[in-house]
Parts: sequence; C-alpha cells; structure tokens
Amino acid sequence: MLRLLIFQINRFMNFRSFFPLANILTFSRLILTVPFIYFFQIKMILLAGIIFGIASFTDYLDGIVARKQGVTSFGSFMDSVVDKILIGAALISIYLYQHELLVENNTLIPIWMVIIIMGREVLITVFRTIVVAKHGEVISANRWGKYKTTSQVIVISITFLLLWLMPNSPFVIHQYGPIFFLMLIPLVLTVVSGLEIIIGNSKTLTEKHSE
Repeated sequence: MLRLLIFQINRFMNFRSFFPLANILTFSRLILTVPFIYFFQIKMILLAGIIFGIASFTDYLDGIVARKQGVTSFGSFMDSVVDKILIGAALISIYLYQHELLVENNTLIPIWMVIIIMGREVLITVFRTIVVAKHGEVISANRWGKYKTTSQVIVISITFLLLWLMPNSPFVIHQYGPIFFLMLIPLVLTVVSGLEIIIGNSKTLTEKHSE
C-alpha cells in the first residue's frame, strides 16, 4: 500500500510538468496574492483590486495555454489550489476590512459566508488530494465549478469597486447591502459545485486501484 502511494505521488509530481507556460501563469497568480493582501491592508483598494483583476486574468490565460499545450495533472491540481488561495485571501481581507469601518451594522459579508465558501474549498482540495494519492488522477473542474469561480471573481471585483468609489456610503457598507446579496450567488454555486464533485466522484474514491 505504501509503495503504491509513493508510486502514484511520484507519477503525479513529475517535475517535467513544472515548466509549461500555463504553470508559470499559475504560480504568478500565487505570487500576486502577496501584494494584493498588502495593498488591501493599507487600504489602497483600487490598487489591490487591479492586482486581483490581473491575477484573475492569469487564470483565464493559463486555461487557454493549457488547452493548447496539453493539460498536466500537476498543472490542473495546482491551478485549482491557487484559485482557492486567491479567493480565500480576498474574502478574508474583505471580512477583516469591514471591522475597521466605524459605522453601525457594517457587516459587508457575515462570517458564516466565509466559513461555508472556504470550508467547501478545503473539503474539495482534501477530496482531490485523496483521489490523486489513491488513483493518480486529478478530478477536473466541472461546469458548476467554473461558474462558481467566475461568479466569485466578478462579485469580489464589484465589491472592490464599490469600496473604492463609495467607501463611506451607508448603502454600500450596510449589513444587508448590495455586497451581501451579490455574495449569495457564488455562495450557492460554491455549495452546488462542491456537492456535484463529491457525489459524482464518490465511486472513484471507493474503487480499488488496478495495476
């Protein structure tokens, strides 16, 4: 069992798959997460939003490049992980930012939203990791997963725009303002896509590996 696990991990972590352009774009998105967090913390919302937009655009680009050059297991897995890190950093930054607003009922997004979205991402990452370790196969993103990621990027981008344009507007920073209701869209898609991945691949997880 241990030898099989090591074999599958070695096959999956083929170092030759580190260097395609698509993977470089994926790692650039990870690197951009650092300045994004920094500029958001010092309240340079516009610059943080621009960096987030650039990072999100690299996701679109590496998808195009990967389809042309060939999708690798490592690239597919890391693309999903880096997406989750970027979105998680954005959601946590927004949640922490709202507590610095000296306005009554200043909850832009409640903590339960952050927990559900991030909890789903952690659960699916663990699920995919177990499937990779057991079968050496990466679960590809389904259409609902793509809808989920797209909606997250769009809603977060709109949130940055609103916070930059109207940082002190009661309409924007109200507890049940536009940001809250917009965030319900990726929240629902996050749950639906997660359930589809788990239910659709549950047999794969329970199947025995055939040599």
